[in-house]
Amino acid sequence: MLYKKERPAILMFKDGRYYEGIGFGATKKVHGEIVFTTITGAGYNETLTDPSYKGQIVIMTHPLVGNYGVPAWEKDAYGIHKYFESDSIKVSGFVVNECCKNPSHYESVKTLNEFLLEENIPGIEWIDTRAITKILREEGVQLGLLAVYNPGERPNIEELRSEVKHVEDPNLRDLVAEVSPKEVRVYSPSKPRGKVIVIDLGVKNNILRNLVQRNLEVISVPYNYSYEEIMAYKPDGVFISNGPGDPVICKDAIKVASKLIENSVPTMGICLGNQIIALGAGGSSYKLKYGHRGGNKTVINPKTKQCYITSQNHGFCVKGFEGEQFNEFLTNIDDNSNEGIIHESKPIFAVQFHPEASPGPLDSLYLFDKFIEIMGL
Repeated sequence: MLYKKERPAILMFKDGRYYEGIGFGATKKVHGEIVFTTITGAGYNETLTDPSYKGQIVIMTHPLVGNYGVPAWEKDAYGIHKYFESDSIKVSGFVVNECCKNPSHYESVKTLNEFLLEENIPGIEWIDTRAITKILREEGVQLGLLAVYNPGERPNIEELRSEVKHVEDPNLRDLVAEVSPKEVRVYSPSKPRGKVIVIDLGVKNNILRNLVQRNLEVISVPYNYSYEEIMAYKPDGVFISNGPGDPVICKDAIKVASKLIENSVPTMGICLGNQIIALGAGGSSYKLKYGHRGGNKTVINPKTKQCYITSQNHGFCVKGFEGEQFNEFLTNIDDNSNEGIIHESKPIFAVQFHPEASPGPLDSLYLFDKFIEIMGL
């Protein structure tokens, strides 16, 4: 039973199955791909603003979300947002078991509810996220909708069932084009040791920060920059970023990756960047059943047996790149999918996970130092 001021909300799968809950954030209806993440209760601000979630309705498996509120839009000395992975919320909708209404943290300036309301993003709470996650694990990610109504309104389930049948897969859109900036952006320390071009397919701020903190001048260029435009900057290396959607749609970036490989340009990729490099090398991609999204995914080096606990957010993976002198140097311990590729003789490598968000002592931040090493800086 809803109280007078509470807003009814519905999360519905494309086949008509639905869950009723209480709405927070914006009063609106959105369509998208319903996915889940196992990130802990400490990471929702980063999750919300991660461009790789564009087009997706995200379910948090952690039961209580919003405990420490939302910080201000502050920037660091390089002009990069301190607490968020981009300059706006990128998820289409947010699903939690419980949204904390009274957060406690000295840096908090607003609640999670207020944050979603400001960014016009709907959320739903008091919903069985464990049951929904179990469906997604057993059946795979689902297309669906999230609708939040005004207090007193009654959702028309049959109308929603009719509407949800026509929800289109956001991965058919050029999601990278939707999140990539339209202009060149420069981030520079006072005394840079070298210059890196970032092909911004939806780069996370913490990636930029890790590069700049290593005294690299970072020039972020739009997703559709050509090889010639990139090399006109005379960079020491090229970085291909993370981003949303199906990698095969990124034809411009794949062409650039092929040229980078052909000309032995020092190159590093993360997440979507890993897929782009693999496709540029002649490999292929495929969609995972329910993706790898969370801050506790284990990858292993098959040769050394060294394991790393990683943060991940991807729904696609790659294979078939080995014939182009690339080797797989990291593997997912759960399903043996690819987690990293490296060229046998050229200064090119990539990982499928996010080393900039590495938790714990066995982190993978060393990969940024490896990038500097292969650039000869």
